[in-house]
Amino acid sequence: MIEQQLKRQITLFEAVLNNYSTLQRCLMFTCAFLVISGFVFAERANIASFLFSGLPIGIGLTSNFIAPLVVVGFLAFSCSAYFGIMCVPKVSLLSQQTNDNGFLSELRVALVFGACFGLLTAILCSLIFVIAEPHLPLGFLKYHQIFGSLDFVLIVLTAIFSSTLYLSVLMLPLSIVLSRLMVFETTPSQFKLTTGSIVISSIILALFMALLVAVITATLSINLIIFIVIVTIITSSTLGLLYWFVGLEASLVANLVYCLLVSYLAHIFL
Repeated sequence: MIEQQLKRQITLFEAVLNNYSTLQRCLMFTCAFLVISGFVFAERANIASFLFSGLPIGIGLTSNFIAPLVVVGFLAFSCSAYFGIMCVPKVSLLSQQTNDNGFLSELRVALVFGACFGLLTAILCSLIFVIAEPHLPLGFLKYHQIFGSLDFVLIVLTAIFSSTLYLSVLMLPLSIVLSRLMVFETTPSQFKLTTGSIVISSIILALFMALLVAVITATLSINLIIFIVIVTIITSSTLGLLYWFVGLEASLVANLVYCLLVSYLAHIFL
C-alpha cells in the first residue's frame, strides 16, 4: 500500500484503527454505517425532495439519475469499507503509545485545524461568488432557492457523503496508483505523491462538478464552468491537504463547517 512504499505521519484516526483487529474494525465500520443509515432513513423524505423535486425545494433530478446515484453510493460504501477496514497502515508500538496517551490532545488539535480551515475556505469561496455573481447565468443563480429548504441533518449528511466520496473514491485510489508508478523511481518523494494526488484528484473532481452543474441547470456558460472549477479545486485541495498533513478527522470537520457556513450565508444573503 501507500505507506509501505512512502512513509508519512500516521494520523490519530489511523493509529486508533491500527490497535484493532480486522474483525473489530469491521464491526466499527458496520456500526458507523448503521448510524448514518438511520439518519438517512429518518431524512429520506427531505433527501428525496432535495434530489427530485423542482425549485424552490430541490434541484429537480429526473429518474434517469437514479441508477448513477446508486452506483456512486455503492462506490462510496465499497471504497470506504476497503480503506477503513483492510487498508490500515502499520505503526510501531511507540507510535501507538504516543497516540494513546495524547488522544484527546491530538483530537482537539485536529478538530481546531479542521474548523479553522473550513471557515477560511467557506469565506474565500463566498467572496469568489460575490465577485463572480454578476457574470453568472440566471439559470444557475435561481438555484439559490433550495438553501431555504435545507435542514441541519441534511447538510451534515451531505458534508459526510461528499468528503467520503472525494477521499475514498477519488484521492486515495489515485494516490495508490501514483505510488505504484513511483516504485520505478530511485528516490521516491512523499511530497510528489501528496501534491500529485491532491492536484490531479482536484482537477478531475472540478471538471466533473462543472459538467454536472451544467447538466442539472441546463446552462452552458464559460463563466459558470470557470467558477465551479475554481471553487471545487479550492475546497477539494483543502480537504486533501488536511487529510495528508493533519488527519481524516480534520478533513471531515472542515467540510462540515464549510457546508454549514456556505448554506447559512446563502440562505441569509441570497
